[in-house]
Formats: sequence, structure tokens, C-alpha cells
Amino acid sequence: MAKNRWKALATLAVALLLGLGLGALICYAALEPSSALDQTRVRTQEGAAMLGGDKAGRAYAKPRHIGAATKKVFLNASRNVDGNTSSLVKELMGGQDYKQVNLAEYHIPQVGQGDGDFNRVWEQLKGADVIVIGTPVYWSNMSGYLKTFIDHVDVNDDLKGADLYLIVQGSDSDQTRAINATYGTLDRVARRFGLNLVGIAQSKDQAQHLQAVMLGK
Repeated sequence: MAKNRWKALATLAVALLLGLGLGALICYAALEPSSALDQTRVRTQEGAAMLGGDKAGRAYAKPRHIGAATKKVFLNASRNVDGNTSSLVKELMGGQDYKQVNLAEYHIPQVGQGDGDFNRVWEQLKGADVIVIGTPVYWSNMSGYLKTFIDHVDVNDDLKGADLYLIVQGSDSDQTRAINATYGTLDRVARRFGLNLVGIAQSKDQAQHLQAVMLGK
């Protein structure tokens, strides 16, 4: 009687172990395709980021205006008109002719307090084929000069079709937060105004890379 009972228990234990093993195998088989699919998605996203974008997933457009025979305007949002922001733009332009517009030399008040010199600045941007916006980093974001200027802008077609390049520089070697914040704002502006946001640079090497893109090299 006892022997039969132990035999039944042993049979039950074996059955349970086999059941657990089979269940684990089924779960693995069911999850494996999903895992492979996830990996494919990651590779696809990385590939998409490299085509017209970067590893952070920021999307960029191809330049439409390649070469030197275009109107180029640099909107300088630094308080130092000949500071590091201006120097990086010189690296980007590489000897090409361009007009520099220094926001620090104009009076643009906060929204609701009049337009000030906003229209004087805007008129200099109109008709440009290439627009470079350069800003230093203050508290992980663009300068107040640039933010106030953007706050005054009304959606129109004045800049439609122009290529847009961004320079975002600061004392820290990693300006990821500032670049993300600036990209988010300027990408929206570019979409609303029909601009082609070509790229962002924060260092000399990156500016020189964008110069090659600008020249179609």
C-alpha cells in the first residue's frame, strides 16, 4: 500500500517536471520572435536616425541651397558679437560671404511691450537661402535674445525653402540638454515656416562637418 503510494507520488513529480519544462520551452518559443522583432525595430530606428538624422533620433533635411552663390544670413543670439558663437559660425561658413545680424545690437522687448526692432531684424532674414542661428547656452537652453525674438514671430512664408543651420555652444563639453531644447523649438519653427533644418553643431569639428554638407561635399 505504501509502495504504491510512493510510486504514484514519483509519477506525479515526473509529470510535473515534464510539464514545467514543456511550458518553459513554449514560453521561450513564443517570446523569441518578439525579442527578435524588438531587435529589428532597434536596428531599424538606428538606421532611420542615421539617414537624415543622428543617433539621438533628431531628424534633419538635406540642404537645397548648395554652393556659394546664395544669400546667407547669420542670426547671432549671443551678447558677445565676436565671441565663441561667432567663431563657430566662421568655421561653418569657411570663408563664404554672409551677413551677420547681432540681436544684442537691437532692442526687442518682451511680447506685449511693443515690437521694438523686431521688424528691422526680420527684414534682413527675408529672402535668405541659408540662415544660421547661433546661440550660447544659458542654463541648458538658448539665450534670452533668441527666445524673445522667436516669441515675436508670426507664421508666414517669408523664409520658406531656406536652409537652416544651428550653432549651440557653451563652456561644457556636453551640451545635450541645450541641443535637445533648442532643437525642439527650432524644429517646430522650421516646420511652421517651411525651413529645411539641416543640422546642429556645438564644436569646431561638427561645424566643419556641416560646412561640407552645406557645400555638397
